[in-house]
Amino acid sequence: MKHFLIDIDGTICDDIKNEDSHLYIIAKPIEGAIEQINQWYDEGHTITFFTAREEKDRGVTTYWLDQHNVKYHGLIMNKPRCINDDDEYVWIDNRLVRGVTYKGIWGNLKEVVKKILTFGD
Repeated sequence: MKHFLIDIDGTICDDIKNEDSHLYIIAKPIEGAIEQINQWYDEGHTITFFTAREEKDRGVTTYWLDQHNVKYHGLIMNKPRCINDDDEYVWIDNRLVRGVTYKGIWGNLKEVVKKILTFGD
């Protein structure tokens, strides 16, 4: 089983900044995103959204997810914001972690060999 942590803005819908939160309600889904997420959910994987949206926007966010029939288990707000294009998230954990950078197309995941960061020699 996989535990997916999925961003919202620019990943499953229009890329709306916190400063324009009044537009969250009219965000358009990205083609294929909801279908893929719902498939993973139906396969028994855990879906948690991890967003930089502020806690004050939880209501409009859950409303949007429900209106678009997105299946999910959890919603974590206030993810630190990567403002600059060269900013990155680094997740350190004692469990297996895979990072997937959304590049504009949703579909089945495929395994590729890439360089990773690790501790030690």
